[in-house]
Amino acid sequence: MKVEVALVELRQVRLIVAFPHESYVRPGVGDDLIERLAKRLPPRGIMLVAEGRSPRAYAHFETDELLPLLLLAPLTRFDVDLDAAPTDDDEDEDDLPF
Repeated sequence: MKVEVALVELRQVRLIVAFPHESYVRPGVGDDLIERLAKRLPPRGIMLVAEGRSPRAYAHFETDELLPLLLLAPLTRFDVDLDAAPTDDDEDEDDLPF
């Protein structure tokens, strides 16, 4: 499974935003996805976002005030392949695009 992610700064807080299929943006499967992403990304808060007519978000923190700010932010996205076997490079944050 590939998930698009971006590093953003909202209200002076840097966090990672992931854009999975909308079925993952909820408790349960969303918690599992956040855990899987956290193993591949730098230690930051992760917010899952479903785009569309009615954007919504899920995270282990409050997202109500952050989601409207995110929708206005320019984002540089990249893919994280969760099905690929982890390599030693995954543990080296210097290789990540952010």
